[in-house]
Amino acid sequence: MLFKKGKIVPDLAEVKLYEDYFELDMGQERMPVYTAGPKDSKAYPGLIVIHEIFGFNDHIADLARRFARTGMRVFAPDLFSAADRLRLDRNDLDSMRKLWSGIADAHIIEALQKLLVHIRAEKNVVSDQIGVIGYCMGGAIAFMFAGETKELAFVCDYYGRIQYPQLSEDKPKHPIDYASGINCPVLGLFSKTDELIPLEQVNALESRLKELGKTTEFKVYDAPHAFFNDTREHYDKDAAEDAWTRTLAFIDKAIRT
Repeated sequence: MLFKKGKIVPDLAEVKLYEDYFELDMGQERMPVYTAGPKDSKAYPGLIVIHEIFGFNDHIADLARRFARTGMRVFAPDLFSAADRLRLDRNDLDSMRKLWSGIADAHIIEALQKLLVHIRAEKNVVSDQIGVIGYCMGGAIAFMFAGETKELAFVCDYYGRIQYPQLSEDKPKHPIDYASGINCPVLGLFSKTDELIPLEQVNALESRLKELGKTTEFKVYDAPHAFFNDTREHYDKDAAEDAWTRTLAFIDKAIRT
């Protein structure tokens, strides 16, 4: 299917896309943002894609293009651009976890809020149909971002942490603690066998959102963590295909209401 100002038209696999890149002024630094969308001047819904703990890479760019082909203008920031100066191996999980643990959640949320302001000013984006989706680390960030930002139309959390192993000055609250601030529909897609996110935490998050009267849709797959990433060993084709269909239907419903 293809989104167009909140309406669905037949899927156009051959839809022509533009790809671009810009740097958002963050004050003391600049944040790189990859963007893709239909190659015309019409206004479409917007989507912010937040990367996994490995940072922006070819997989995230591919996801951005996949969403763009459904009729959205997609923006994928590199939240770890400053890490390049540290010469970190982005494929080294321990190094990237250490990097993330030292970045204040408030700093990341502020950066995404500035990006949202930029997107809302774009004439070819429907300003009240902008949502966010995140994967792994990005799922937790997307949820926290939504908990601090009233203007989002939806949030999709793919197996993002619900509780940190421990709190710190940079991580003063668990992601679940942002639930009360959510002002949009929430899609949560998780794994039944995820060592990082026990099932009881998933159930607790869903229950908390429902207690608060939030609009939610949760799905737990019999698949490993990171089942959606088709470039890594934990990819699960059946779960990923179902999650993709479910995500598009969720976004369509969210931007219609």
